[in-house]
Amino acid sequence: MNICGVLVHADPARISGVIASISAIHGVEIHEVADGARIVVTVEDTGPHLALDALGAIHATDGVVAAALVYHHFEPAREGAAAD
Repeated sequence: MNICGVLVHADPARISGVIASISAIHGVEIHEVADGARIVVTVEDTGPHLALDALGAIHATDGVVAAALVYHHFEPAREGAAAD
């Protein structure tokens, strides 16, 4: 299990496009859009899609000014546990 909490700062004039683009990334869930074009998201490993790749995709999203990792939790998979 790999879960990351990320605070994304977007260009306020492009917030709608940033939200749509980030929502389409595997393993990303938007929890809140705050004043100042700040977006609170979680990112997790989902089967073949790694959180690290999702973070890279967030950084590369047109209209994203910055994305900061603010929380990270990792647990090794339990033996015999099914992967997503």
